[in-house]
Amino acid sequence: MVIIFLVLILGIMYSSFAEDKKKEKEKEKKRQYRVFKTQILNELGLSTLDFNTNVTVKSRQALENYDDIKFFRENNKMLEKVEKIIEQKNNIANIFKIFFKDNKYIDNPHYPQLKEEINKTLNKTEAYIIKVNYITSSGNNLGLREIAITQHHINRYKENPALLMTKGEYNKLIKEKEKKDLSQKQQEYYDIVNNIIDYANTNKDSLITKENREDVDNLIGQLFDRTVNSIKKIKTLDSEEWLFIKDFMLNLKNEIEKIIDKNQQIIEYYESPSFLKIKETCEVLMSSQKEFNGYINEKVQFISQLFGTRVVRNETIADDEYNYIRPYKKTITPFTAEVSSTVFASAENNPLEYIIKYFYTNKKLYPEQIKKLYQLVEELETLSEARQIIENYKMEYQQYLGDVPDFIMKNDEAGFYSRLGFATINESVLIVEYKFSYTSNGGMVQRSFTIPMKEETIIELIKTLENKLTISSFIKEQRTLMTKKLREFIKIRDNFTCCNCNNSTEIEPNLLLEIDHIIPISKGGETIEDNLQALCWKCNRAKSNKIITC
Repeated sequence: MVIIFLVLILGIMYSSFAEDKKKEKEKEKKRQYRVFKTQILNELGLSTLDFNTNVTVKSRQALENYDDIKFFRENNKMLEKVEKIIEQKNNIANIFKIFFKDNKYIDNPHYPQLKEEINKTLNKTEAYIIKVNYITSSGNNLGLREIAITQHHINRYKENPALLMTKGEYNKLIKEKEKKDLSQKQQEYYDIVNNIIDYANTNKDSLITKENREDVDNLIGQLFDRTVNSIKKIKTLDSEEWLFIKDFMLNLKNEIEKIIDKNQQIIEYYESPSFLKIKETCEVLMSSQKEFNGYINEKVQFISQLFGTRVVRNETIADDEYNYIRPYKKTITPFTAEVSSTVFASAENNPLEYIIKYFYTNKKLYPEQIKKLYQLVEELETLSEARQIIENYKMEYQQYLGDVPDFIMKNDEAGFYSRLGFATINESVLIVEYKFSYTSNGGMVQRSFTIPMKEETIIELIKTLENKLTISSFIKEQRTLMTKKLREFIKIRDNFTCCNCNNSTEIEPNLLLEIDHIIPISKGGETIEDNLQALCWKCNRAKSNKIITC
């Protein structure tokens, strides 16, 4: 019995020893395979052949219901990564196909096993594998499903992200898309607005006539009023407002293009042989009048310098917080006050008081400003008379002008005669205007009115300013205004004859006579009959502030 027991013990010990040896041998074989596999992968520039994902579920139902949509919902950043892995697996498949055609490891004992593993991988290169394992809480593996995700699945989810979203996420996506599409639509319309503004800015400086510049200003003003704020307020892509706004913008651009085209026609005429011939003829005829026209132009320029010229400012909508709209160079008069709606209403009812409040703000300057206003009355009256003389000259020249195109005389008569050498005296020179303007927040409401400073209005302004002076300042600055009635009296008294050269309107019907202060105001002279005399424009120009008497 003892012997039998010993034999059994030895048998068990040998069996255990043999089993251990077998395990060690199997372990060593696996280790050698791993080394061999790692060597091959390193040589091919690869790190692994395992690109699968393992997912664990805790019920049979969860195993059956699990799919690729659930996987991506739970791992929302995996879509791009899976696509890259599929691409990587395809690249690896191509590498191994080349490797199997010709390599030095065919005789290696581990080569068949490696090739089998690689072939299994190659059979699934077009898909990313998700291994879903059903493992109980006690650790038992009771089921396995493999889900293959191909590039087709990836493309489907990329084209329609809503498939991977919850209802809340989908609604959020729709709102964001609608917001993005609306913003893009708005930007398209802003681009149309900017194209029109760019076109106007580019061509405006070449516009010959003041009327054309004002027409373009008004059209761009309508563009701001009718489109910019409306674009911002449309909340849906299917609104009919889009069509109305687009039609309005295209029609408005067409109007601006017509103005530019008409202007180009005028420019081309002035460069034509026909006009150059007229100009050459008039230059010969006007040689004797050149000095007169130069003198009148000097007076026009003097008034312009004394009381301001037209200036340019950038104008855009008030609440364009994102700077979508480029500024437009709008021409405005220098005497423009931007005021509130309350001030605007008050200024309409009492314009002179508000002219003083906004344009004559420094009381210390009143004496000097009053002097300028006196001078303005006198100079404007002289220019008014000169204007009639120039019109007389124009009538005399009609026989030399030939057939001037109607569109020139209709659109740029003043510019036509100016190019022939005639001095230009138009309403903008003879009437200085003060302007009050009101623009609501956002630019939806724009209102303005102007106060033309005709002689009677200027006289009233002078009196109002004088009444605001202190008694001592008033006495010091008080002088008699050179009224139209006084001017006519002096001319009649002096027989419409220059007191210096004796030239008269009888000898030269178009003679410009001016009323001169014998003792200049700058030297203490007063505007009284005994200190006034009629001088022709040449003698008055030569006299300057010297003392010359009849």
